[in-house]
Amino acid sequence: MAGRLMIWHLYAWPPTAHVVGSTDALFTRAEITSLTFGDLIEHGLDSPRGREILRFVNRSHRSTPVTVEHNRFALVALAVTLIRWLDRYGKRPLTPPERAALLRFYAELGRRMGVRDFPADPSAYLADCEASFAFTEAGRLCSERTLAMTRARVHPWLRSLVGPVISALLQPSVRDAVGLPHPSGAIQYSVLAVLRIRRHVVRWLPARTTPTTPRTRRTKSLSAGPQSAI
Repeated sequence: MAGRLMIWHLYAWPPTAHVVGSTDALFTRAEITSLTFGDLIEHGLDSPRGREILRFVNRSHRSTPVTVEHNRFALVALAVTLIRWLDRYGKRPLTPPERAALLRFYAELGRRMGVRDFPADPSAYLADCEASFAFTEAGRLCSERTLAMTRARVHPWLRSLVGPVISALLQPSVRDAVGLPHPSGAIQYSVLAVLRIRRHVVRWLPARTTPTTPRTRRTKSLSAGPQSAI
């Protein structure tokens, strides 16, 4: 969930909003990015599969207006928003070694993508970027397309809730930058209450016996039919 919500950071920061909004292949890129990061985490950056993926990513970026600064922002946003999510809604806060390992992964990934100066303080770097979030038409358009993709993947009865629920999960500066209306107090309270309850429930669940990755989840959803994917 955290990784999917982070994409609105790309829409909220004008430099990346214009890059992401410069192509109509948003759905394809979203699918590829999800599978790519899942494979890198599962197999490792220096595995044969990891090196193959990184060659593909770097080669595909050469034909786009993506810069080192765009990649730096995206990687830091991924890392920091994930940490924020786990601290708030995970079954327990991250330990210092886990936090360091997560940041090290994204720093090493950045180095292999040409981002050699990953910020020493990623949280401060992201906070500076968040202070410059601003509305752009490109960001609004990308947000609307992403919401449309999400609505298409849920049951028709739930589609009217997609926008308000996602809005409730985003920070106000992100909502404003992508033109999303602020949710009602009832929606905001309900969504956050469910996440807090989930946090306590998952603490008592048994440990997973089989791994779950974007690729395994996608395979299961495709075999079950398009309505089951979320």
